[in-house]
Amino acid sequence: MGGCPLVLIVSLSSIPPRFSRIGPTLDSLLGQSVRPERIVLNIPASYRRFPDWDGTLPQVPQGVEIRRTGTDLGPATKVLPTARAYQGQTAEILFCDDDRIYGSDWAAGFLAARRDYPDAAIALRGLSAAGLAGTCPSRTLQPRALPRREIGDLDFQLRRLWRRLSGNPKRPERRLFRRSGYTDMFEGCSGVLVRPDWFGDDAFDIPNIAWLVDDVWLSGMLAKRGIPIWLAAGKLTPENTNAQAAAPLAGADRHKTNQDAVRFMQDTYGIWLG
Repeated sequence: MGGCPLVLIVSLSSIPPRFSRIGPTLDSLLGQSVRPERIVLNIPASYRRFPDWDGTLPQVPQGVEIRRTGTDLGPATKVLPTARAYQGQTAEILFCDDDRIYGSDWAAGFLAARRDYPDAAIALRGLSAAGLAGTCPSRTLQPRALPRREIGDLDFQLRRLWRRLSGNPKRPERRLFRRSGYTDMFEGCSGVLVRPDWFGDDAFDIPNIAWLVDDVWLSGMLAKRGIPIWLAAGKLTPENTNAQAAAPLAGADRHKTNQDAVRFMQDTYGIWLG
């Protein structure tokens, strides 16, 4: 870091159907044990998916900054405009989704992992190219993150049983990975820690095939630059809020959308290949 003080920026975006539901997420970000320098909510000038939006902005609590951006970059709006704003600065950007509640030590956990892996993006959830595209990429970076099977997750099964016995039908969150390690792609819903200079101008030129799946696109932009993704296992995934049900992006076709985007990235950039 060159001896400069660390600036932590939490960055996210939202869409008009969720504006009235993002309060719990923003409150959880304000309640972090490690307080970010800024919490930035990126709102574009107009939305591709919501052309009839009247321009009314969401109400946000004190401590959350609404930053207006230009082009609607889809879900990648959560990080790319913030990365551009902090280019060349000693900053860490922790980006996340608008439909989760983040525990009070969420940000602190990312910064702890950053000390051990200074040159990698840090994530809590990840995807493999092999699982999506059927290829077997070379595994030069070891160890690999290993997922935890739901059927063998005793802690999760007991908590689910307790909820059912208590009359609570909501599914509890899980620790999705049993071993930390490298992964091909991150899933931004649990948060990702990056540096602003890791995304160049090419990251803003999102093709239609990847516009809806920012995890694949942004992870691919890192892979193209040789920046690895370290997955820190053992953390419960952040709990969903009721904002999740409002205008979901890919719906039932999410797997195929991811798959098509991965294959496009393989063909175009030569990444995630065997």
